[in-house]
Amino acid sequence: MDPRPAANQPGPSTVAELENPIDEQHIAEPGLVVLDITGGDEDTVRAVMAALEERWATSGVGPVRRGPGEPGVRARVYADVLRPGREAP
Repeated sequence: MDPRPAANQPGPSTVAELENPIDEQHIAEPGLVVLDITGGDEDTVRAVMAALEERWATSGVGPVRRGPGEPGVRARVYADVLRPGREAP
């Protein structure tokens, strides 16, 4: 098996991406999504989660995680893109 990515698919850019692949989840209903957010710092990731919460019904601003020895932080948000968020009429 050739370990290189296909010509039109980017390969992992860091060792951390090789060791921590994105886990797949089955979403049973149309409009429901799981968003994994990665940013340089907690303030940025929290601002993104808050902006998503204004647009769509989400699980809210959740915990932010740091991987040992990895740059940046991560968070996960569950959203229903068919339902408006808290700023909608």
